[in-house]
Amino acid sequence: MLIDTLLEHERAYNNLLKEISDEKAKQDFIDHADVATATPLLEFLIKTKVMQLPAFELMLKINKDKAIKFLKKWYLSLDLSDHAKDPVSGLDIILCHVKDILGENEFNKLLNCEEFLPKNKKNKRVKEAIRFALEDD
Repeated sequence: MLIDTLLEHERAYNNLLKEISDEKAKQDFIDHADVATATPLLEFLIKTKVMQLPAFELMLKINKDKAIKFLKKWYLSLDLSDHAKDPVSGLDIILCHVKDILGENEFNKLLNCEEFLPKNKKNKRVKEAIRFALEDD
């Protein structure tokens, strides 16, 4: 029945929220994750904007290359000015994660990659997200 599914969803959501916020649980996940299984699950959370920021952070830590590829595809190479799902939301924190986890050099490479559309670089909210990440220390 639908009510049972809704109750199960609420229980799972609350458990996920608790664990994705717990530093010990996150570190255990990073240390022992089955990357092939975990990566698409984290991508799903990011795409559906369900705990997208901690999900991106975890993906960056367990599968750096896939996380960067995902970031380029879903955030930098789409026209962000007229996108229905507002992918700019959270971009400031995502860029901070890239800078903090991968370092300033990787962050700068990302900002200068060919996938980053010039139109997006001029987008006011994208510029604010970049400025926020640059100032975050």
